[in-house]
Amino acid sequence: MQSHSRRETLKGILLLVASVSLFGVVDGLSKVLVETQSFGQIMLARYGLALPLFYVVSGFPKPAALFRSARPGTQILRAIAPLIIGGAMVFAVRYLPLAEATVILFAGPFLVVALSGPLLGERVGMASWIGVVLGFIAVFMVARPGFSDVSVYAVFPLVAALFYAVFQMLTRHLSAAAEKTETTLAWTLAIGLAVSVPLAAAEWVPVSATAWLLAIVLSIVFAAGQLLLVRAYDHAAANILAPFSYVQIIAATVFGLLAFGDMPDLWTLLGIALIIIAGVYVMRGNSGS
Repeated sequence: MQSHSRRETLKGILLLVASVSLFGVVDGLSKVLVETQSFGQIMLARYGLALPLFYVVSGFPKPAALFRSARPGTQILRAIAPLIIGGAMVFAVRYLPLAEATVILFAGPFLVVALSGPLLGERVGMASWIGVVLGFIAVFMVARPGFSDVSVYAVFPLVAALFYAVFQMLTRHLSAAAEKTETTLAWTLAIGLAVSVPLAAAEWVPVSATAWLLAIVLSIVFAAGQLLLVRAYDHAAANILAPFSYVQIIAATVFGLLAFGDMPDLWTLLGIALIIIAGVYVMRGNSGS
């Protein structure tokens, strides 16, 4: 039984690592497409195939059952948050290297810890506060406000980080209310698609064959990342999986290096290392409390 549990946990970790690595690729592909395609088209590429693929993989459930929720208002608010996160990251990667934008985005988990006390009534221990301080130091090391051009555009991933915190807190609220994971994901993907279609239509620009191919790949990768994320939490607990989400920073760094030749400078590399250490420290402190 214990061996089976370890296998399940390992499977969950591998699924999460695959998921967040794909999200790093999503931001990388968005950086490629933003040079020729509109904001709305890129958002549509993210959501275009995600809901249909999720519906197929889920075994064609009845829509009435899939979308049945006791808290539709909260589901809508939660679904809007990743739209803002994704939109802010599209602008972020337009002006910033992938590694820098992704590191700043990961201020979000530390905001969750900082806000979970006053907003959710959760106990936040000293270990968590130390991790939060280290995390924000890491973000400042990368953004370097007032010392580089990075700081001017850091507002975009910082907005994404803020709504990442909102997204996580709403997710916790829905989970505590016993909302099904599949239902929450269905609402998120459906609203994302409903918003991105008119956005794309309003600012449609010509699409080359290469851009069509990249958009389709982006849509498939985004859908796969969402599905793998859901499956990961079916096999392992959130506190075990959380530290492995920082693999997304590594994936974004590698993609940026291979696709754009963006070699992070020393301060960025130190920031990446510190934010990963801080994140793991926070999660280990929480799991031990």
